[in-house]
Amino acid sequence: MRYEPLFNSDGTPLTQNSIANPDTVASADVGDRVLSWLSFLALASYLLFYVLVPDAYAFGPSLVLLLALMSFRWKKLLDGVDRETLALVGVLWLFFLSQALILLVHGEDVSEFDLSTRYVAASLVMLFVMKYSISASWFFLLSAAGAIMAGAFGVYQWEFQGVGRVAAYDNPIHYGNGAMALALLAFSGLLWAAKRTHRRFWVTLLLCGFVGGVYASMVSGTRSGWVAVPVVILIGMYAFWQPLIQRKVLLALMAVSIGLGLVFAAQVDLVERRATVAVSEFFDYYEEGRNGTSVGLRLDMWKAGWTAFQENPLIGSGPSGTEAVIDDLIGSGQIHPAVRNFRHLHNQYVEVMARYGVVGVAAYILLLAVAIGLFMKKTRSTIPEVRALALGGAFFVTLHAVVNLTQSMLERNIGVTMFVFMVVFIWAVLKSEESKSAGAANPV
Repeated sequence: MRYEPLFNSDGTPLTQNSIANPDTVASADVGDRVLSWLSFLALASYLLFYVLVPDAYAFGPSLVLLLALMSFRWKKLLDGVDRETLALVGVLWLFFLSQALILLVHGEDVSEFDLSTRYVAASLVMLFVMKYSISASWFFLLSAAGAIMAGAFGVYQWEFQGVGRVAAYDNPIHYGNGAMALALLAFSGLLWAAKRTHRRFWVTLLLCGFVGGVYASMVSGTRSGWVAVPVVILIGMYAFWQPLIQRKVLLALMAVSIGLGLVFAAQVDLVERRATVAVSEFFDYYEEGRNGTSVGLRLDMWKAGWTAFQENPLIGSGPSGTEAVIDDLIGSGQIHPAVRNFRHLHNQYVEVMARYGVVGVAAYILLLAVAIGLFMKKTRSTIPEVRALALGGAFFVTLHAVVNLTQSMLERNIGVTMFVFMVVFIWAVLKSEESKSAGAANPV
């Protein structure tokens, strides 16, 4: 199948064999046009309502998965898949298998397999979106719009409703960290936007998205996202140290810094209060044995996780075994009874070690390492869209890796879906832009 040369929504030429946005696809058969539209709808709903609308985070991935399974275009989906994409598919399947096989060994209930299957689903979704993708322009526009909406919701809740910690449909943590993720995706497109034809529009939009997402993170009071900021800055400096020394870029960074300064100034009391409480509770735990605080309970959870890991270091204690260890420690007075009320251990690395042992945590770290490595490699691309998307992907995975030092985001459906499908969506759009550029350089 071939597409006629047209133009994308951002004015760039659309070449033959490239996958366009739904509003630019021409001369394609009806089936492909329908799939293109539905793919656009899925990604748009995912990015726009990422943190605001209940179940919106699941609608997009579910729709694409359904399309991938029912379109019966397996040959087309697998055509042209390169080694880099296979590497990402491989670590997704490896993480799934590491959990599924260990769950079988422990004789866990079939319901425990549910979250693990999301990684297999994500690999199929990625292959589909690579063929029926949206452009980088649409991706950044939707990400920025989602971040702006999250920020506007935060302003309304904080300034007008007087909410102490802003949350959307779930809790402040998913709202705050999700908004921070959208903010970083918007920020990653700034250097690309500065070279666009309508650069003032794009730079303004992305800056607003960045500030809006960061503001939402601030009013959520979610400390885990703030801790990731220094690491994310280092990633950005490493990837783009040469452009950073240019005068125009320095001016743009100054504008970003001023905007961030205003956001932090508006929320300095909340940030300072949350940070002070965390430090105080940490010292109280070790000096006075107070474990009923937010930090104290987390430290007790990690103690329980470490104990469960020691029961079977190779493959962990499994979900049921970890719960049994928690009950034993509570019964002996070694941890606070309230630990039983939490659904996870508030540290993904400890959680995986406790449930799946060295095998599980090695597979998880490999997943993070391969994803970050692939994205960082693409930050050296000569294609501006690819570089920007790669930086956004590196930011996102880094944010996830740091946040999970105090959260177990992958122990709930919302956490898995907000993580793994964002990774494969970014990669799919990135690879689509590479294919589009290759098609332009070598027209049929």
